[in-house]
Amino acid sequence: MFVSVGKGVYIPTERIHSIVPASLIQFSKIKKIYQGIDVITQSEDEEEGSIKGSTSLIDATYGKGVKTVIYMDSGQIILTPLTADKIVEKVRKGRR
Repeated sequence: MFVSVGKGVYIPTERIHSIVPASLIQFSKIKKIYQGIDVITQSEDEEEGSIKGSTSLIDATYGKGVKTVIYMDSGQIILTPLTADKIVEKVRKGRR
């Protein structure tokens, strides 16, 4: 099932990893990831192991303010103008 998270933007609900309100996110880290600086790999390289992965940022706000950040299991980050409660409600409604 797909859920609408912005103007004409639909995502598969089974691929959603987490839905987080924007007030709890540090946008500086998201901005660094989007600019190609792999924050996860940098912090893990200092230790024994190394985590590799690619991340892409999808802006579904169309100029509106970001209210929610959705993390997908594929590593994508989606910025949406909808509140986290509204998205969770849509996901639950679709699973009935």
